[in-house]
Amino acid sequence: MGRVRVSAGVRARAGVFTGGGLTAAGAGLGLGLAVGLAVAGVLLVAYCLLLMDVDGGSK
Repeated sequence: MGRVRVSAGVRARAGVFTGGGLTAAGAGLGLGLAVGLAVAGVLLVAYCLLLMDVDGGSK
């Protein structure tokens, strides 16, 4: 079996989902649900901007 090859876009998605989930969960547990939801919203915006930068559309 060979290595699984993933593109930069897939690695970016996986990293942002994992980091964003951990950050939002930590903020939600430590500071309350409202702060956790606010952090999740900010991370969703950052995710969308990151994907625009990494994927760059089809060429």
